Amino acid sequence: MISWLNDPTFVAGLFAGVFATFTLFVGLAACLLLSRDHYGLDHWKLNLQMPVSLWMNLGYWKDTSEFAEACRSYLKQVFETADITTPQKSIAILDVGFGCGDQTSTILGGIISGGAYIGVTNNQVQLQAASRRCRDLHKELDTSHLFCADASKPHAWPEEIRSAVDKLKNPKLKGKWLLASDCMYHFSPSRMPLWQYAARNLGMNFMGSDLCMSNTATWREKTLARTIGALMGCPWKAFLTVEQYREQLVACGYDRDSIVIKDVSVDVFPGLVAFLERHDKALAEFGISLGGGFRVARKVFGWFAVSKVVRAVIVVARLPKVKDAA
Repeated sequence: MISWLNDPTFVAGLFAGVFATFTLFVGLAACLLLSRDHYGLDHWKLNLQMPVSLWMNLGYWKDTSEFAEACRSYLKQVFETADITTPQKSIAILDVGFGCGDQTSTILGGIISGGAYIGVTNNQVQLQAASRRCRDLHKELDTSHLFCADASKPHAWPEEIRSAVDKLKNPKLKGKWLLASDCMYHFSPSRMPLWQYAARNLGMNFMGSDLCMSNTATWREKTLARTIGALMGCPWKAFLTVEQYREQLVACGYDRDSIVIKDVSVDVFPGLVAFLERHDKALAEFGISLGGGFRVARKVFGWFAVSKVVRAVIVVARLPKVKDAA
């Protein structure tokens, strides 16, 4: 039997096929390179500042028109409302819905100079991004951890998370806070299970940014707002009035007289809507779309701004002060 390697016809065909494939590849590459405009706009990719910012909250737009700065400012407003204005050495923070690392790095890089930080998110992709971006900061503060779990159901957290969170009870940690930035309106069935767990099990005060229903909203406006919320993935009654919000905090163990619910809508919605419109136009110049989801969000927040049915609020609630024994 003659081997195929000894068949001159087969070998010639093989080389001819390889040569034809190579020629086709070179030809296609040449056509692609010659057809491109080397002085177009593709080099915008080279001008991106890396690592890119991945902030995601509604933003506080009073003194800025930049998204990342507005998001950072909103977080700062929350801490200032809680009277936390300087780096804290013995603070404990349980941060739910912490995002992709920008919020975590801001807290670990300037608000916490000691103490403990634990973040919980239900998004595995965001957890991985945050873990990569905050790796060095975690090394500096060995009592910081990030986990993936549904923050709205603390009693269903795995033992690993519960064990880590329980360490926040350490009496050496004087200021204990639950932080929730623009995420609790997604909590199902409600915000209360986490508030109860933080107040009664961990002895934590609460601070965050959230959305509330206007006290003057009509039945039709409330129904429309709740329908929009449902389409955003929120429970039907996620948007509470300020009074309902306050009563739920009190029912979970927070001191009524300490609760602050500050309406910051005028510095949130208009700026966000203007940014989304401006950014959409800027991206279009490079053939990039902001995407249907963000365009719908622009219309929704625009309606919030004009109708005043849904309000952006900053909330701080403290536990009752423990009275000294006589």
